[in-house]
Amino acid sequence: MPPIQEQMPTREDWLDALLSANGAPHALLGGDGRVLAANRAFAAGLGLAPETVEGRTLAEAGLPADAAREIDRLRHRVMETAVAATIDGLGSDGLAGAATLTPVRDAEGRVCAVALVGDAGAAAAAAALAQARAEAAQARTDAERARTAKGKFLSAASHDLRQPFQAMHLFHHLLIGRLTDPTDIELANKLEQAIVGGETLLRALLEVSALEAGLVTAKPQTFPVDELLAKMLEEFGPEAEAKGLRFNVHPFDAEVTSDPVLMERLLRPILSNALRYTLDGGILLAARRRGGNLRIEVRDTGVGIDPSQHAAIFEDFHQLGNPGRDRKHGLGLGLAIVRRLAQVLGHPVTVRSALGKGSVFAVELPLTDRAGDGPGDGDEDRECGAAGGMSASSAPALAGTVLVIEDDAMQLEGIGLLLRGWGYAVISARGIDEACARLDSAAPAPDLVLSDLRLSGPETGIDAIQSIRVRCGRRVPGIIVTGDTDPDRLRSVRRSGFPLIHKPCDPDALRSLLSRSLGGELLAGCQPDTVCLR
Repeated sequence: MPPIQEQMPTREDWLDALLSANGAPHALLGGDGRVLAANRAFAAGLGLAPETVEGRTLAEAGLPADAAREIDRLRHRVMETAVAATIDGLGSDGLAGAATLTPVRDAEGRVCAVALVGDAGAAAAAAALAQARAEAAQARTDAERARTAKGKFLSAASHDLRQPFQAMHLFHHLLIGRLTDPTDIELANKLEQAIVGGETLLRALLEVSALEAGLVTAKPQTFPVDELLAKMLEEFGPEAEAKGLRFNVHPFDAEVTSDPVLMERLLRPILSNALRYTLDGGILLAARRRGGNLRIEVRDTGVGIDPSQHAAIFEDFHQLGNPGRDRKHGLGLGLAIVRRLAQVLGHPVTVRSALGKGSVFAVELPLTDRAGDGPGDGDEDRECGAAGGMSASSAPALAGTVLVIEDDAMQLEGIGLLLRGWGYAVISARGIDEACARLDSAAPAPDLVLSDLRLSGPETGIDAIQSIRVRCGRRVPGIIVTGDTDPDRLRSVRRSGFPLIHKPCDPDALRSLLSRSLGGELLAGCQPDTVCLR
């Protein structure tokens, strides 16, 4: 069998290769304006292959209509006058820069076509620009995909990792109540310290991660500042009282514009530090007008901070007076979270302090038009913890029937044991349907509903409490329990008006909230939708 002869390239093939190797866009336009031939650079500028461009008019090939008409006008002129013409641009991102139209003659010297030759440098720049835009668009897509994935991971981690901590808290509380041997009690206390330490670190790291990932966004609204102050009093008053410290709040009858959920998260670490580093005296939480803003101050009579450390205390894991990293003195992440939340909210946070003279942390929020009378610029030196304003109070225990709705079996069992130990009758259910079925089967009507926020499927604790109210025909008090830190979900609870307690919940805090909710002794003028844990 004779060998197959390779076909040798023709002169036309070499010319085509030469034109294609040129970085400048080239096209040959016939007498009717259609593309007779085009190199790769010209076709690529239109996003097509050369064979796809050929045979079409420039408009049909994808060149913008205005540019195609202008080039066709110049092509007519070049063919009539046999004089070259120039156009500033071809009108496409991929075919930018100046281009020249040159007459092409046949063997008899007549102009039969027009060569359209673009600028190689401009074409390269346009190609680079298009590539950069494509890469930027892809980077944005990848970043958004990563942000979404990170958001789902952090949300799941926050909820799912808190569940076992919640169970550990509940069973530890039940266990320690049954121990009598001093050695066993000491071991149980150390176990509690380990549980609290691990849960505190987990919560702080998850919050820092969410802020760093840009997953937390502010949703400003108008609300009474006294509502925020009352919640902080309710939360931190008992701890101050247990330490023998005064904790007072000076209210201010005004409305501010901010995100109330994130403002609570910003104030908590500041108040926690004030309680931790104040050994005697007290803490004052006060609101004061500053022009068009409202300044919320946390003043304490604590150990104070050296001025050289005022900036450093807002850095991650920076702690004063704790070189051994003893977790009992905190993690060094509280004020780092404050710094990030202040950036998200757009509210400046300042500190004024000196060693041995206490500290003043302040955050400024914009006032709305409706601002009543309250402390002004002249009230700066009022004593921390002085008499006046709001003060902490406690509520007596009150027995009753509590309907507990929780989709995690271990937690459902633990909460049930806890409540029965406090003298409550308990109805347990893992969802709305099961709760309604138990009520239909002659179970007593509950005096209060305690529900997890995230139940199985689309159900929420808010839905559960509302369904029980409909079934019972009255406004049964409700409390939401959650391990979720997603701001949108927390805002939904706030809008519902139901009190909220976070997992892992401190049994003493839960018992106090149950007692006050059943007894109707919540602070006047305050919707107590947050009880935070140590």
